[in-house]
Amino acid sequence: MNENLDNKVAVITGASHGLGRAVALKLAALGAHVVLIARREAPLYQFAEELRSAGMGVTALTCDVSDAGRVKATAAKIQAFFPSVDILINNAGIPAPREFEETGFDDWDQVIGVNLSGVFYLTRALWDSLKSGESAYVINISGTAGLRGGGSPAYGSSKFGLTGLNYAIAQAGKAHNIRSTILYPGGMDTGWRGAPIGVAPRSESMDPDVVADMIAHLVTSPPEFVVNEAVLNPLDFPFM
Repeated sequence: MNENLDNKVAVITGASHGLGRAVALKLAALGAHVVLIARREAPLYQFAEELRSAGMGVTALTCDVSDAGRVKATAAKIQAFFPSVDILINNAGIPAPREFEETGFDDWDQVIGVNLSGVFYLTRALWDSLKSGESAYVINISGTAGLRGGGSPAYGSSKFGLTGLNYAIAQAGKAHNIRSTILYPGGMDTGWRGAPIGVAPRSESMDPDVVADMIAHLVTSPPEFVVNEAVLNPLDFPFM
């Protein structure tokens, strides 16, 4: 395994907080130039400046991944800056109402737009850049709802759909040495749905930095094999 990501370009969505931020820090520390994508300008640019001040290579671009036009424009900027994209972390995601009868049509469109369509839009828009590298890696962040569903029709459907999309990306990418992995993380200490950060013990809520270590392990693994999917759960919740 080569732990050096020098001269690699890593695009990360949902990069201003939570897991996206942790992954960006990890990959930048390994030498990658990280392209941070998020909707909220202020925290995105503040984080980018932190990395820049630490001597890390970073580009920050605001984009709503559910907007196909904005995704195309953002991808065009990335392609103008860099000859290829080596790593794409599709991490951006939003929650949804938990109950079927609480879910409106707008809720459905917004969640499917970000959690599923956004992954397709950006991966498709960057496809030529992924193909032009020696061995690109796409990682799609799902969640255990992508395996067991749940009461939320929009969220569960978006994550189940992401499983199918991941395999389509892997199928299309194998001829171009593009690997694709889907991760199903359980509870993470990211403040998801307003949960307090740093309160639950680590055996009940995973540190996003540790999940980021797993992602770094994947993208630095030998290109001869791929981990198709992986379920990550806190120690106290080892089963689905």
